Amino acid sequence: MRAFSIAVLLLMLPSVGPLSGQGRVGVDFEPGLVPIVEGVWVYEGALHLDGEAEQVRTNSLVVIDEAGIVVVDGQDSAEEGRELLAAIREVSDAPIRYLVNASPHGDHVNSNTVFADAGATLVGHVGTYEAMTEVRAAAGETGPARPELTFEERMTLRVGERRLDLHFLGRGHTRGDLVVHLPDKGVAFLSELYFHGVFASVSEGYAEEHLETLRRAMELDARWWIPGHGYVRDQTPEELEAGLLRYRDNVAAIHHAVANRVARGESLEEVLVGIDGDLGAFAELPFYGYLKESAVTGTYRAEVAKR
Repeated sequence: MRAFSIAVLLLMLPSVGPLSGQGRVGVDFEPGLVPIVEGVWVYEGALHLDGEAEQVRTNSLVVIDEAGIVVVDGQDSAEEGRELLAAIREVSDAPIRYLVNASPHGDHVNSNTVFADAGATLVGHVGTYEAMTEVRAAAGETGPARPELTFEERMTLRVGERRLDLHFLGRGHTRGDLVVHLPDKGVAFLSELYFHGVFASVSEGYAEEHLETLRRAMELDARWWIPGHGYVRDQTPEELEAGLLRYRDNVAAIHHAVANRVARGESLEEVLVGIDGDLGAFAELPFYGYLKESAVTGTYRAEVAKR
């Protein structure tokens, strides 16, 4: 995919139209494995948010070779992690070699111990390790197992014939977001850098950096762009790529709208009241009401800190 110009994109944002074909995330679905290409699966797991009927879905990438299995991102609890493991065992009895934490957030790491107990080596970015350590300290609890192998920019895992390139391309949803690229399979798993069919989540204040991180990610040679949240089942590569472009535009719309209002001297309260009209059709996406305040607040604070 060709890189895009953030400046040009921001100029285009006021004309954003209806998000045709966006679809809904769904209320009723059974968690399970979705085949992508030979040896590569996505597990769609249930993720329930308070007050929301629809499910965000937390996606795990599962890469299978007879020599072993690599899982990228777990699920929100030990119980759901065991359900993921059981689903994997329905298609392969190969050993679990690695669990990669592509995000430090609980819905992606709370099942870490399940996979560590199953023999997996835990891998993650140094930012993920640090974030998980801070959560432990604040909660006064032991928390889920943390990555044993950490890196700063890039790591390659090889299991049998499978090659996975782990990239840290910059901050986005979190400080530890990874893109996992399978160059031989044309698959790129973006974890929480990409939510398919869901309003953008940029609560940690990295919206502007998120755009640059996505630009770098989209320079990878991939046909399948896999989101960390949202639906994958029954989606074509073209539909998933279109969803990624919409998500990029959604992040840009949030950043552009908040930055403009900060430049006008508006308070956070004023921005929260007035921003709906700035976002156009993005304000109609699932979970907008749930995610709006945190997305605007994080972006607002980041913009104010720059001045």
